[in-house]
Amino acid sequence: MTINMIDIVNRVAPHAQGAYLEAFRQGGPLLAQHGITTPLRVAHFLAQALHETGGLTILRENMKYSAPRLTQIFGVGRHSAAVTAAEAAEIAGHPEKIAERVYGLGNPRKSRELGNTQPGDGFRYRGDGLLQTTGRGAHRRMGDACGLDFEGAPELVTAPEHALKPSLQEWTDNNLNAFADRNDIRTITRKINGGFNGLSDREDCFNRVWAIVKTGGQPAEPWEAGDADDRVKWLQEALNDLGANPRLVVDGRYGPATRRAVKDFQTIAGLVTDGIAGPVTEASIRLRLDTLR
Repeated sequence: MTINMIDIVNRVAPHAQGAYLEAFRQGGPLLAQHGITTPLRVAHFLAQALHETGGLTILRENMKYSAPRLTQIFGVGRHSAAVTAAEAAEIAGHPEKIAERVYGLGNPRKSRELGNTQPGDGFRYRGDGLLQTTGRGAHRRMGDACGLDFEGAPELVTAPEHALKPSLQEWTDNNLNAFADRNDIRTITRKINGGFNGLSDREDCFNRVWAIVKTGGQPAEPWEAGDADDRVKWLQEALNDLGANPRLVVDGRYGPATRRAVKDFQTIAGLVTDGIAGPVTEASIRLRLDTLR
């Protein structure tokens, strides 16, 4: 099917940066090359990009965080940087200092993970482009894959002629079309973000795009349109074994009933009640099943 991507972008991101608009205007062949050609795939790709860029308004992460926001995102128990309230008060409003503290050499664990090896790398290789490519290592990998020097010139990531390339490469490297086909926004988010940060906003973005791209022959609800997922079947069977009430239909689709059952289990298990069957929830389910058996 033919999907008019620039028309969709104009409708869901009325304040989009010109560089992004031009990238999507030129990007039909590149999107097709990476298989972003079905309603579910388009909706999931755009949902992630919309969230990561604030509705396609952010080219680079500006790092100009206030002290409360710093502790909320990068504070003790929330991030490997473990920024204290005293530190936050000292570096708040100083983007270069913040970036070096949370992404650069001021956070050895994260700097190793991101490949930030030199002073200033935290800021130079901060979140960049449609999926907020972060770190010297990621810029190098995406650049090598795309045949461009993103490491030497990170500003190329947001140039109109290149802006889609690193995000689509990341999408393909993580095999995210397969998860989009199963309407698995949880796994897509975890692959891109490393966790489930902003999942509710990503879901809202997805729903806005889905309302535009779904065809007349498809279900109104995206979870009904996705392929069955064996992992979700296991989850549904496990929740039934643990007493889900009402019992779930084991169809491999993560719909409202499955989400409610996950929330019910999380409440009983003393977990965060968010309806997301992430690694902690799945581990707790397995432990309960082993206990029963």
